[in-house]
Amino acid sequence: MEAILSESMIAGPSMRRRGAYMYGSTLQRGPKGHIGTGLGMASSRGATSLIPPNHLIHKTGEEMIVDGVRIVFQMVPGSEAPAEVNFHFPDFNALCIPETATNCMHNIVTLRGAQVRDAKAWSQYLDEAIIQFGFASDVVFGSHNWPTWGQQELIKRLSEQRDMYGYLHDQTVRMMNNGQTGIEIAETLCLPPAISQAWHCRGFYGSLSHNVKGIYQKYMTWFDGNPSHLWQYPPREEGERYIECMGGLDSLCSKAKDFIERGDSRFASSLLGHAIAAWPEHERTKELLATAYENLGYGAENATWRNFYLVAAQDLRLGIKPPLLGGGSTSLGPKLAFGDLFQIIGTQLDGMKAATEQFAIDFDFKGNGETWRILVSNGVLTYRTPEQVNVALHGKADLEIHLTKTAFLAALRGEDAQLQKSDGDSTCWERFLGYISVNTGAKRGPSQL
Repeated sequence: MEAILSESMIAGPSMRRRGAYMYGSTLQRGPKGHIGTGLGMASSRGATSLIPPNHLIHKTGEEMIVDGVRIVFQMVPGSEAPAEVNFHFPDFNALCIPETATNCMHNIVTLRGAQVRDAKAWSQYLDEAIIQFGFASDVVFGSHNWPTWGQQELIKRLSEQRDMYGYLHDQTVRMMNNGQTGIEIAETLCLPPAISQAWHCRGFYGSLSHNVKGIYQKYMTWFDGNPSHLWQYPPREEGERYIECMGGLDSLCSKAKDFIERGDSRFASSLLGHAIAAWPEHERTKELLATAYENLGYGAENATWRNFYLVAAQDLRLGIKPPLLGGGSTSLGPKLAFGDLFQIIGTQLDGMKAATEQFAIDFDFKGNGETWRILVSNGVLTYRTPEQVNVALHGKADLEIHLTKTAFLAALRGEDAQLQKSDGDSTCWERFLGYISVNTGAKRGPSQL
């Protein structure tokens, strides 16, 4: 639940916006548009939900019987996701590896946004799976692709996947320690022939280029060690200066057109990226950049790169369409625990508007039997459990409110909420609601909890 909260809810709005580009949600199906996502054909578009677990698995080797089926679990946190698990079905000689060994290279870092994954741990988990389950399995299958049948074949595939992630990690670190940056490593690193020629190791979803940069980022952060990159201007301000240096916008566009005609849409897109940041409505810039993006997209082996390029080109030509994967504010649902709820609300509080505020509210949630205190100070929301509140030491709250969780969520939506009882400065409640912006009606993401 902690991982779901972090990955899909706290950063959910931003991830969903990027996801619309990564998965090509607004593209028409066809050779000039959407042809897949690399890991599968397309992302689903229905509503999703999540039931909080009622039983937790804590360690590798734990065994459970679920509906008569015996399952042995392998914990693989930090591989494809912060919380992930593999399953072995010993009575069926079947190994389920949801996303730790897909039929393509997966993401060490994903374009939609997420925490950088641990490529070395990923590799080690696959070796552990081979040791513990490989010789007791006749089939391995995942959550996205087709199965691999036969003990020899599945061990070969798992071994090649293991070596791929291990190689990416170890060689990136080796070259990093030799003084190369992530961009430089991504430009020169190649996989060994046996791995690069294996179809299930090709970069259809994750790519060698952005995975290497992710591994570099995990160890060295976003900074590449070049002081000129410490305090760069934002894109618009930097773009204005590039245009000035290039002798004006028309001159820059002419140079970019030359690069496109020479087959270097890669540099043309960089050059035009500066121009579009400064002059986003300049038609010639938009047309040239769209052409450059289309060239790059049509030439990409990686489906998510293709989708990003082609959606961006479509935006430049036709205007930005509403993302099909949602966006906006984080969705809050009635099954969220209060601690998780307040954590998300804190990220929706407008810090500058609340920068001079200092107040505390005690909530008594009727029907749930829980009481919480929130503090708003210096633009930050802090929340405390009853065990952390000592009235004698911390004093009384400015306002005490009795209400149901349903009423609380309704108030966050901007609806009239029935307070069962309140005592103190009622303006604290009104001010609190005025500082936050949440949405409980999003149609996408594991947010209807």
